[in-house]
Amino acid sequence: MKTKRLLLGILLVITAGVSFAQESISLNVVYEFSYVRDLSQKDNPYISNMVLSLGKGTSRYCTEKDYKDNDRNSIAKRKLQQTQTAAAPRPVKAVAGGPALFVGRSGVAIREEIMKDIPKRKLETTGFIGSKVYTVQTELPKINWELRPERKTIDKYGCQRALGRYAGRDYEVWFAPDLPFRDGPWKLQGLPGLILEAHDTNNEVVFTCKGISRNDDSAETVMSFLKDPYTITTNLKSYNRTRASFDQDPEAIILAEHPEARIFVLPMDSTGTKKVIKIKQYNPLEKD
Repeated sequence: MKTKRLLLGILLVITAGVSFAQESISLNVVYEFSYVRDLSQKDNPYISNMVLSLGKGTSRYCTEKDYKDNDRNSIAKRKLQQTQTAAAPRPVKAVAGGPALFVGRSGVAIREEIMKDIPKRKLETTGFIGSKVYTVQTELPKINWELRPERKTIDKYGCQRALGRYAGRDYEVWFAPDLPFRDGPWKLQGLPGLILEAHDTNNEVVFTCKGISRNDDSAETVMSFLKDPYTITTNLKSYNRTRASFDQDPEAIILAEHPEARIFVLPMDSTGTKKVIKIKQYNPLEKD
């Protein structure tokens, strides 16, 4: 019953959406994202490779899998998919007749995308929760960074240290002034250079740069991979609450959406595990 109330708390408004200019991408940065979701298993963090694609003033941050699965952002392919789905109900992602639940050694997969418009101070979070896609539109958070004198090199770029607080966590970051993007992984941004490394003071949330590549394909633009005509708009509080419920007990969320469904559990990493791990001591990414 609690799960159903959480689902009903989502505002079921079809996305009109903040329109992000589809700028050509000039730089792609791969980060390893490490996140201790369960404080009872600190030695078993959730780990995923993420890609930050940067235009002149906008960016998209998504899983490396979503980036690769979208055929390097083919505009023609995306338009074709939208045309094919516009007149039909959104299909339930299924394997042999039932919803698919992707899991790994530390629990259910997180599939989330962050879009930023730096000049307009706009931020959009879109994520799969169960078999539905939700999106949240907010102002870009202002982080009061303290610049520090320490320097080091990351991937041949000279970087400077900075300290800041966001969403209840204190972060240490390293940014590269020679990469003139006031951006970074996830929702971290606002420094005079691209953030290449970041971690909170407890090392529960860590972003590590694994590679930087220039893009010379003008057809590759900053556009959403996850949003479609059926995406549901909600607010940040409802989204985070439902996201937490799904992370902790994903089967309950899916069964609330599809009571008669048979859930197929699929491995997303090399362990081959099909066990649905329930989080005992949930550690929210955003504490406030």
